Amino acid sequence: MRSILLVEDHAESRVGLAYMLEKNGYRVHPSANGRTALALARREKLHGMVLDLKLPDMEGLSVLDGVLEQAPGLPTIVVTGYATVDSAVLAMKRGAADFISKPIQVDTLLARLSRCIEVAGERGVVTTPPSEASAQMERLGMIGHSRAILDLFETVKRVAPHQSTVLVTGDSGTGKELIARALHALGPRAAGPFVAINCATLAEQILESELFGHEKGAFTSADRYKEGVMEIADKGTLFLDEVNEMGLGVQAKLLRALERREFRRVGGTKKITVDFNLVAASNANLERLVAGGRFRDDLYYRLKVVTISVPPLRDRREAIPFLAERFLADVAKHAGMTPKRLSAEAMAQLQRYEWPGNIRELRNCMESLTLLVAKPVLDVEDLPPSVRGAASMEIRLHVGMRMEDIEREVIRRNLECYPTIKEAARVLGVGLRTLHEKIQRHGLRRPRRRGGD
Repeated sequence: MRSILLVEDHAESRVGLAYMLEKNGYRVHPSANGRTALALARREKLHGMVLDLKLPDMEGLSVLDGVLEQAPGLPTIVVTGYATVDSAVLAMKRGAADFISKPIQVDTLLARLSRCIEVAGERGVVTTPPSEASAQMERLGMIGHSRAILDLFETVKRVAPHQSTVLVTGDSGTGKELIARALHALGPRAAGPFVAINCATLAEQILESELFGHEKGAFTSADRYKEGVMEIADKGTLFLDEVNEMGLGVQAKLLRALERREFRRVGGTKKITVDFNLVAASNANLERLVAGGRFRDDLYYRLKVVTISVPPLRDRREAIPFLAERFLADVAKHAGMTPKRLSAEAMAQLQRYEWPGNIRELRNCMESLTLLVAKPVLDVEDLPPSVRGAASMEIRLHVGMRMEDIEREVIRRNLECYPTIKEAARVLGVGLRTLHEKIQRHGLRRPRRRGGD
C-alpha cells in the first residue's frame, strides 16, 4: 500500500482528503502543521506528499525543503489557495513534482499524485530514518516526535549528567516516571539501582517505614528488620512519585535526611549514611499546597533545584497520531496480532478529545481497541463513548444573543462532550459546585454516566 504524507491545516479539508485518498488505496499520515509533518517524514516510509503551502507554524516551502532533505526525490504535490506563477515556479525549483490550486478537484489530485509516483519509478519507497535524539528517546521509553517532547528530551539530556535534585511536574498519566528513568539512565549513576515509590498509595506510618526502613520490634508487626528505599537506592536514583501526597510528619523527616544524607531506621539508633540522586514528581501545584499549609516550604525549595514540566497531551495534540499508531503496533506485537489502523475520521476524533488521563489513557484506549474490535481499520464508531462524544465545540453566535443564552449553550455542549461533570468543570475553568449551580439555574440535564462527579 502506498503511503502518503498529507499536510493540511484546515481540519475539514484534511479529513476529507484523507478519506478520499484512503478510499483510493493509499495509507495516509495526516498532519495539521509543519512541525508534525517533519516529524512524520523522519519516521515513516513514504511514497508521496501532498503539501498545503499555507500552514500555521511554518512556511510551506520550508516544510518542503525539510522533508526533501530527509527524503530526497519524494514525489510532492504542492497545494495552495492563493496560487501564483512565482510560488509555483519556486516550489518546482525546490523539488516539488507538481502544483495545484484550491479548491481541489479530487479526481485531478488523484490523477496527478498517481502519475508523480509512477514517474518516480525505481526510486520506490523513500525511507526516512529517525533522528539520533528520537532514537535515543525511544530507547529510554519516551515516545513521541512533537516539538514539545523533543524539547523536553533535550532538557533531560542537559540535566542528567549533573547530580541535581529534580522536581518533575505534570498531570497524571503524562509520563513523569519515564522522565525520572531517563534522568537515571543518562546520568553518572546509571549503573546503580533505580528505586521508585508512590507516596499516594501508603498511609503515613507505612510510608515512613518504606522510606527509612525499620528495626525488629519497632512496631507490632515488625517481626524482623527491613531496609527502606532510601537505603536500597544508595549509589543510584530514588524516585518519589506524587510527593504532594506525603504527610507533614514524614516531610520533616525526609527533609532532615536529604540535608544530612543520613537517617535512622524506624525504631533504630544507628545512623545510616546514603548517597543517591533524588527525583520527585507531583501532579499538584506544590506552591499552592505550601500556601495552604499542606506542604513544607523548606522541603519544597529543597526539591525544587531543577524543575521539569511535562505538558499534558491536550497541549500537544500533534503527537496523538504518532502515539496512537505506536501503541496499536506495540499492543498487537505483544498479543501476536496484526496491527490495526485508524481511519482519518477516527484519528481526527482522537485529536479532538481532551485526554484527561493523558498518555496512559491513550495507550489503554488503543489496547482495548486492538483486543475488542475485530476489523482491521478502526472508525469513529469503534472508539469509546467518551472519546466519540468529543465533538467540535464550534458554537454559532449571532448579534443580539444574550450572555445568559451563550453561557447555557457553552455549558450544554461541554456536558455533551465530556463523560463527567468534573471533567466539564475542569475544561470550563470553574469549580464543581459552581457548575452544578449553573446547570440547575439553566435547567440543563446532568449526564447520566458512571463516575460523573
